[in-house]
Amino acid sequence: MRSVVFSHHGPPSAVVTPVTRPRPRPGAGEVLVRLRARPINPSDELFIEGRYGRRPTLPAVPGFEGVGTVEETTADGYAVGQRVAVSAQGTWQEYVTVPEPDVVPVPDRLPDSVACQLTVNPVTALLLVRQLALCGDDWLLITAAGSALSRMVLHLACRNDIRCICVVRDHRHVDHLTRAGAAIVVNVATDDLVRRVLDTTDGQGAHAVLDAVGGQPGSTALRCVRPGGQVVVIGMLDGGALTITPHALVFAGLTVRGFWLPHHLARLPAHVRVELAEHAIALLGTPGFAAPVAATYDLDDVRQALEHAHRPDRNGKVILTG
Repeated sequence: MRSVVFSHHGPPSAVVTPVTRPRPRPGAGEVLVRLRARPINPSDELFIEGRYGRRPTLPAVPGFEGVGTVEETTADGYAVGQRVAVSAQGTWQEYVTVPEPDVVPVPDRLPDSVACQLTVNPVTALLLVRQLALCGDDWLLITAAGSALSRMVLHLACRNDIRCICVVRDHRHVDHLTRAGAAIVVNVATDDLVRRVLDTTDGQGAHAVLDAVGGQPGSTALRCVRPGGQVVVIGMLDGGALTITPHALVFAGLTVRGFWLPHHLARLPAHVRVELAEHAIALLGTPGFAAPVAATYDLDDVRQALEHAHRPDRNGKVILTG
C-alpha cells in the first residue's frame, strides 16, 4: 500500500516522502479501513516537526483522522464495505487498522471531503464551547479566527448568543467572519487589539479568550481578559511563550489552562464520546459549519499539498485523497 512517512523531524514538506509498505492486518477488536480522504490539520504538522504531545517512533506516518470503507474486521459492530470515519494515528496511507471504539459510521449525505474532518475539529469545538460555559451576551475573543476550528467555535458560540471578537492577521477573513456572526473582527496588522476590545466591551474586556497562536500575539490577547476571566490555549502557531504577570493571576483572578483533545477524550465515558460524534455529524450537515475545501491532492503529491496548506491566500482545508 502507499504510505506517507517521515524518518526525522523538520519542515513537513521537506521531510515527508511517499513509500510503499505492507498492508496491515486487523488484530482482535480492530477494523481495517481503506481510507479515501484525510485533511491536513495543524496537529499533523506539529507531529511531523516533533512539537506535538505524542512523540512518534520513527519512521512514522502522519495523520490523525480520515474517512473510508471497512475492508476487514474482527469487531462485531461493523460490516465490510461500510463507510466510516476514523480517529487514529497514521491516516496518511491507504489502509489503517483502528480499534472499534475509534470508528464512526458516517451517513452518505456527507461527502468524503467533509466526513474526513469529523473526528478532530468538530469534537474539539463542541468540547471547548461546553467547557467555557459562557452565557448569552458574554464576550469571547478568538485568535486565528480564520482557521477551520475557530470558525466552528464561532458558529456554536453564536448559536448560544455569545458575542465573539475574532482576531485575524489580514483582511481576507473579515467579510466571511462578519457574515458568520462575529460581533467585531480585528485585523491586528492594522489595529490595536487591546484598545479595540476595551472600546467594544465598555472597558471591561472579554470574559474568555481562546488562543491558538501563543507568543507575542497570544500574550496580547491575554491582556484583553477582564478580571475573573478565563484563557484556554489550544495551539502554538507562533511557537513562542505566552507572557502573563503573577499580578494578573493573583489579583485579577484569571484562569489559564490548555486544551488537548486526546487528553479530554480519554477521560470521557463511551456514551459521551458517541454523543459527541453524533452531534458532530449533525453539525457537519449544517450549511456553513464544515470547512470549505481549498484543494485536493493525491497521496503521492503530499509535498505540494503541504506547501499549499501554507499559502497566505488559502481559504479552506487541503485534503489528501487516494
